[in-house]
Amino acid sequence: MKTLCQTPAKLILTGEHAVLFGAPALSMAIDLPTRCYMDFSPYTSSLESSCLEIELSDFNEKQSYPLSVWQQRVIEIETRFALYEKQSLSIQSVLQQPVDLILLTFQQFHNAYRLNPGHWTVKIQSHQLTEKGLGSSASVIISLLQSLYSHHELNYSDIELLSMAQRVESHQHGSSSGLDPTTVLKGGLLRYQQGSPLQKLTSHPFHGWIIDTGSPESTTGQAVNQVHRDFNHQHPIWTEFKNVAQLIEQAWQDSNATELKEAIKQNQQLLERIGVVPPTVQRFIHTLNQSSESAAKICGAGSVTGEKAGIVLCISQHAPEALCQEYGYDYYPLKFSEKGSRCEMVL
Repeated sequence: MKTLCQTPAKLILTGEHAVLFGAPALSMAIDLPTRCYMDFSPYTSSLESSCLEIELSDFNEKQSYPLSVWQQRVIEIETRFALYEKQSLSIQSVLQQPVDLILLTFQQFHNAYRLNPGHWTVKIQSHQLTEKGLGSSASVIISLLQSLYSHHELNYSDIELLSMAQRVESHQHGSSSGLDPTTVLKGGLLRYQQGSPLQKLTSHPFHGWIIDTGSPESTTGQAVNQVHRDFNHQHPIWTEFKNVAQLIEQAWQDSNATELKEAIKQNQQLLERIGVVPPTVQRFIHTLNQSSESAAKICGAGSVTGEKAGIVLCISQHAPEALCQEYGYDYYPLKFSEKGSRCEMVL
């Protein structure tokens, strides 16, 4: 049995960091798919132990892991995560190789349902903008879990799948809000707020551009941890984030481009205040935001070190070609994905 699961990327319109402090977030699925090919061959003898073969096309890696080996790797991952929770280890030390995320996801599923014994083969192909704040980890996790549920012919709820995905993602980022996995699973434009029902909003045809400023030098976990240290839950800035999120949501619902651009500029100013926008990216965005035609902000955790911040969203009728050339940034048209993650049988 062989499956192909295709999962979109996500882009946060508003709510980076603030969603962890109770503010609403608007997150959209975008048409940059992660593809997960999964094949399973059952063993004929009960004495044989399961084996997992993993191919990561983007890293030119391919390796086979017997059950005992990958379970030992996961034990080591969980040990490091426990040390992180005790503040004795940094979050970037928990998952030390790209393959660790896959091994951990398999083990979480195995703990819950018992993996069918046999030879499992997984091949992951990501888009060209991985590690830029577009939810690559969530897309991989959701792709793997949906594939595993399909192979085991299990009925499951979205809540069940997302709960497992959030547990896995926390090992990557330290504190997963569940926003990224939810967005790539559901598709479209979502309003997400902790403690409130998920809402799917209407997607309006605003012209936008995804600008690649380069991979952040700090991880999402590092950025989240620093923001948590500098701004506690009672800090008034989170009320400001909440207010600007409401402005963005209202402007989007009203299809009001002028008000949307103004609110996006305010959101960017707040992100700069919490220290996650490197100086070079700040200068780039300030130049864009001087024009009434465009509005830009970082989308993702940003970075607390270096000069790169991952993806910048620019709402504009025209591509910011000249400025991107000046800074050496690539850009792409923003393409929504109304469909979330989907699995199918393949020959």
